[in-house]
Parts: sequence; structure tokens; C-alpha cells
Amino acid sequence: MKQKITGFHLDREDHWVADLECGHRQHMRHAPPWTVRPWVLTEDGRRSRLGVELDCKRCDEAGHAVAEAVREALRTVALRAYDDGGLSGLCAEGRWELALDALGAADLRPVIRRALAPERGEKALVSARMILRPLLPDDASAIQRLAGDREVAANAAGIPHPFEDGMAEAWIASLDARSHVFALSHSESGEFMGLAGLVEADVERPRTAELSYWLGRAYWGQGFGTEAAQTLVRYGFETLGLESLHASCFSRNPGSRRVLEKAGFRHAGHQARALRHLGQDEDLDRFIQERSRSHP
Repeated sequence: MKQKITGFHLDREDHWVADLECGHRQHMRHAPPWTVRPWVLTEDGRRSRLGVELDCKRCDEAGHAVAEAVREALRTVALRAYDDGGLSGLCAEGRWELALDALGAADLRPVIRRALAPERGEKALVSARMILRPLLPDDASAIQRLAGDREVAANAAGIPHPFEDGMAEAWIASLDARSHVFALSHSESGEFMGLAGLVEADVERPRTAELSYWLGRAYWGQGFGTEAAQTLVRYGFETLGLESLHASCFSRNPGSRRVLEKAGFRHAGHQARALRHLGQDEDLDRFIQERSRSHP
């Protein structure tokens, strides 16, 4: 897909990069004899290339991903309509209208959002004291170190204990396009503090996601959880275009309840003995937040 050059900037290694109108970027190195672009070395040369169209491979990749996701979603909708209608062959006179009606009513927006999720996930989110950056495989050791604390695991339903070698790597590798997970890093020191994220629901419950977070014990009680939750709420509604967010916490954890309430969630119910975690039955309180006028 052709995209116009709108500007240039230097990357961390002092290589020139072209900014494209689609928001993507491409390196414009001058590295003879393999790549000869002497014009990129001068301001006049770079200015002369503004408006020139380049083939954006990342736009092409995104387009292919969307097309494949839409194709598969429509196939699933048609087959479900076929099964629900009791169709048993091509001779079912007139009843293919059921499939056509289902295709016409299909909401493809969540399917497209999921297909483009890797594009969105590359951008870090900035809050007052933290940077919520995309999760990297190299974060596995820090995840194991902080989440390996039994007190941390005891307050987060998804964290096992003991937290053994390889668990963090396997979990990171399992994340799919529906998972928008960010590493919480201190904006001044850069230290890894924990994780926060949104996991979108499947096609059966479109346009909603579950919010979760955890912090290393050294960062408890300082408002970092609230800051992360508020940032993800804005991201979910304003960037992902979700209609609602869900969250839960152990009923015995009033701190997590306050975090969710400060982030705009309202209590939606109590579930006794909802799950068994680290050898004991846990009650859960569930919360919900819906899109409002403040989140267009």
C-alpha cells in the first residue's frame, strides 16, 4: 500500500527514518554499496522527498490480517446460522436466507480491532509517574522475580506459587491479539513494577474486555495501581473502542476494590467460593464500567 512521506527523524542509532502518513515508519539508510541514498544525508535532500509515496509493508500486512480475520468470522457466522436453522443440504429451499441475514447482521468491528491489535500494542501509554510499555520476552525474569513473592501471588488470581522457571516465558508466548498487556515501568528510574492489561472477550461477547493488574510488593499503597487502571480505562474506551470493561478482585482485598472504584468501576455482584487459589476457596467481587460521554 502506497503511503506518502510526511517527515524524517533520527533513530537511537542515528539512522534516518521516514515518517509515513499512515503512522508507520521506514528506515532510509545510506549504506553503500548495498543502499545508496546520499540525499538522506542533507536537509534539502530529505525535504525533496516529502510527499513521495513508499510501499508500506506494515499496512499491507495489516490489510491481509484484517481480510483473513473477516473471512474467518463470516464463515463462522454462516456455519452457525446453517446449524441453527437445521439445514441439511443444498436442497433446503429458501432457507439459505437465514445465513444471508446472519451475515448482514454480523458486527465485524471487534474482529477488525483484534486483527489490528499488534499494531496498537506497539505504542506505550504514559501516565503521571509510569510508562505502560509493550511487554517484551526479556521481561520474563523480572516477572518471575516480583510475581514469585507469595504475598503478590496471594492477591492475584492468575499468579501461581511457586513461580517456577519457564512459567513467565510460556505465559508471554501464549498471549494473542486479544491481549493488550503492558509492563509497568517507573517513568524516572525505568524499573519494572508489575503488569496491567486488558483482555478482549471472544466473538460471542464483542466490544468488552477484562481489566487486571498486579504490582510488586514494594509498590503497594502508593497509588500506582489506580494510575495504571485509569490509564487502561482510557485506552480501552478511546483507543480500542470498547463499550464496557469488567474487573474482579478477591473480596478480602479492600485495596483492590478501592483501585477499581477510583478508576470508575461500579460493583456488579458478589460470588462466594468463586475459585480455588493457592489452596483456599476465594470469594470474588465483580465490577463493571460502561462507555460514557467522557469517553467518545
